[in-house]
Amino acid sequence: MYRNLRSGVQGLSSAFCCSAFFAARLLFALTPAVFFPFSADSDRNGISFERVGPFGGDVRSLLIDARDSTVLFLGSSDGQIFRSIDGGSSWAPLVPGIGRRGLVVDTILQHPADRKRFYAGAWDQRSNGGGLFESLDGGETWKEVRLPRPKAAVRGIAISPTNPARMIVGALDGVFVTENGGLKWVQVFSRGGEVPSIESVAIDPVDYRNLYVGTWHLSYRSRDFGKTWVQAPRGMVGDSDIFSIAVNPRNPEVVYASACSGVYRSGNRAESWTRLKVRQGRPDVRAHIVSIDPTEPNRVYVGSTEGLFVSNDDGRTWVRKTDGQLTVNTIQIDPRDNRRIFVGTENRGVLMSEDAGRSWKPSHSGFSQLYIARMLPDPFTSGLFLAGVRSAGGDGGVYSFSNHRNQWKQLSRQMAAEGDVLSILPIRGGESLLAGTTRGIFHRGAGSSDWMRLAGPTAALKINDLVLDRAGGWVYAGTDEGVYRAQARELKFEKPDKRPYGPKVNCLSVLEDGSPVVYAGGSMGVLRSVDSGLTWVASAAGLPMRATVQCLAVSPGDTRHLLAGTLGGLYESKDGGSTWRKAADGRLGVDIAAVAFLDSGGQKVMAADHANGGVYLSQDAGLTWDRIVSPGFDAPVCTLAQDPVRPSWVYLGTSSEGVYRLKLPETLFPVPPR
Repeated sequence: MYRNLRSGVQGLSSAFCCSAFFAARLLFALTPAVFFPFSADSDRNGISFERVGPFGGDVRSLLIDARDSTVLFLGSSDGQIFRSIDGGSSWAPLVPGIGRRGLVVDTILQHPADRKRFYAGAWDQRSNGGGLFESLDGGETWKEVRLPRPKAAVRGIAISPTNPARMIVGALDGVFVTENGGLKWVQVFSRGGEVPSIESVAIDPVDYRNLYVGTWHLSYRSRDFGKTWVQAPRGMVGDSDIFSIAVNPRNPEVVYASACSGVYRSGNRAESWTRLKVRQGRPDVRAHIVSIDPTEPNRVYVGSTEGLFVSNDDGRTWVRKTDGQLTVNTIQIDPRDNRRIFVGTENRGVLMSEDAGRSWKPSHSGFSQLYIARMLPDPFTSGLFLAGVRSAGGDGGVYSFSNHRNQWKQLSRQMAAEGDVLSILPIRGGESLLAGTTRGIFHRGAGSSDWMRLAGPTAALKINDLVLDRAGGWVYAGTDEGVYRAQARELKFEKPDKRPYGPKVNCLSVLEDGSPVVYAGGSMGVLRSVDSGLTWVASAAGLPMRATVQCLAVSPGDTRHLLAGTLGGLYESKDGGSTWRKAADGRLGVDIAAVAFLDSGGQKVMAADHANGGVYLSQDAGLTWDRIVSPGFDAPVCTLAQDPVRPSWVYLGTSSEGVYRLKLPETLFPVPPR
């Protein structure tokens, strides 16, 4: 009932599995990385975080600052507000912003009389909560506004331009109005005692008494600033969700509404509606947003699941200005130069046009709303990293990142639509790549850019992890139905354990000494094989019942020393996995999604916090830990990848902000004398 949510190197042994899933379709422009360093909140000097991309993702709201059109604001689907001070060329998050991760910031609005005052409306993806937030200093700091219903899921805000003390807020559980600039809010509007779910609001720009709300079931209007309401369904398709409402600033008789059933126009202040034929003479388009040109009100833009449309004649005729695969969530038109248009998309970040929509270019460097499921260094190419990006459509997949050129490249465009990439494995000296997805294993052969799904028993399985035993030539696949294996030269996967079902396996680890020992972590804790995966035994004494293991790491300095990350914390074994005990540091009793040994001696260890963000670092093989976080970095971390050339650099793949590069003090990794 709402708009779609518009993701073997010496000294490093790690694994991952993130349980969260972003429903946003994501696509990224292949542009060089732009960095925004933060000082780490740590006792150690010389620590910094850098946002390296890939850039793009789900944009929920945009706003051009009325004081300076080179300043823009962006609302994300993870509770963040970004700002650009260079016309959209680069973006940086406002820290701490509204301070509520997990909220969808669907609305950002500037006060028409006090230009330093901004409002942000947000709602929670996992509940009916949310909030209204206010900034009095141009967006630098924010505080929550107390509404009659605390933590309301705010979906729309409007302020009267002629009487700016009058404001309206629409939330899933009501409509709230103020007559004194927000000093006091009053809840209005119910339908027979029932409050319909509100999706959008608008105020007549001339007469503040005329209010409009869009609900998950048609639209309503009030002629007395919310005291009484009348449903306005005439001309609308029944049960239409009204996503946005826009009133013509010069002729407020004209009102537009965008809905799941199309775009509507009223010439009588919403007494009745006409359904417009936007798409090739047809009205059936899912329209997320309607926006009126601030300088030429006869020009109307519509953002839909089939691109951006424009009408230059009050909605009579329409032209599509983007490709039809683009989903547009929000539109901003520069009031100083209406040829300059920004659109926030569900899957391609921010696009900007400087010629009224004839051409577009990406405009989101520094903004990332991406889910990185796996990242690892390419063991065969220095300075190259591989990343698996989860998405809800065809725009994720396998990416490469050049550390030398700070550039991302998508490697699997045609394969991405087949399933989310969860794991990656270079084989055959780097000439071939395997990608484990939610729908089987894909293979890219030497000299080819095409990916083919491997036939056989894994073709329909979810492949959570892939590892290579170089000594034995085995490739192991951890799936939701157990462990499969194949010789790397043949890639014919089979399951040695012939039972029709098996435990869910999230992660795998092999020893680097050539032994046939393999570990598997998953729904049954830890399993161990001593015969290259032919047979398995439980190795979970000391692990709590039903403790799903998400990641495993074997110390390169002592193969009997293992670490296992679970939803309930970090566990350690000193006897090859026979027995386990929980990490003594209570701070690690959280969702640990990745763990890695960072040096050949097994003394330096890093664990990723998928619950609260940041990472933990130990310099004594896990006896004691330091938390490394930053005011500008608190995203849940899913995967770790150490740079084999610069071991003090560790790449952190997150579930909502792409990849960060963590720079540790170089003194932690001294170069041995020659």
